[in-house]
Amino acid sequence: MSSRDFRYHLLSIGVTRPPEGGRGGAPRDPAAAVRAAERDAFGISWTFAQLGYWRAERNRCVTGAHATPAAIDAHLGFCADLADLDLLFIYWSGHLCSVDAIVASMAGARDTRLRILIVDTCPPGDRLRQLEDGLSQLPEGTRPVAFVSCAPDGRARENSVHGFFTAALLRQLRRPRRPGTRSLDLLDAFNRTADETAASLGHEPLFTATGAGRLRIPILAQTDLPF
Repeated sequence: MSSRDFRYHLLSIGVTRPPEGGRGGAPRDPAAAVRAAERDAFGISWTFAQLGYWRAERNRCVTGAHATPAAIDAHLGFCADLADLDLLFIYWSGHLCSVDAIVASMAGARDTRLRILIVDTCPPGDRLRQLEDGLSQLPEGTRPVAFVSCAPDGRARENSVHGFFTAALLRQLRRPRRPGTRSLDLLDAFNRTADETAASLGHEPLFTATGAGRLRIPILAQTDLPF
């Protein structure tokens, strides 16, 4: 397949604070802010743009005031309605909400060859267990490759720029490559990220794969961005 014909959709989400009025209508706790979430989401979106995945209608980044539960659900609903994709890639950093919408987006997107979900959240807790249960119930053909920063009872960490997990992933995606390299092995990048994260945090990220041998995607551009 020509890289020119490669059909993709990327959605990067960064939720710095939990929604106002969570369980029981309680106000948000300022201490619960995940400071790096927005930079994480932008970093993923921008890194893929540098690999040629730069079209605004196909590479969407949702952060700040735009990252409301309703807006995120709308973006995930858009993903669920897509069809005939080679790659559906959803990245989520920060407070995890819209679990049902994430599962529905993966279950939809009919005739999609490769579905990837990356979640860097803390503290993950019950919502991550719900996500894991929802994904496990999907039919084999729609179950994504899922890469999660830590176990439901674990705790992710961040530095002044990124979450440790996402920082490791970005380093792997941005590794120098030989001139003329035409594809990116995401499985290799994920494995290297797991090794680096385990060394930093003392535990490995959760990684579940469906059809892991198909995790090679094309590099769509070798030159500067067109803007």
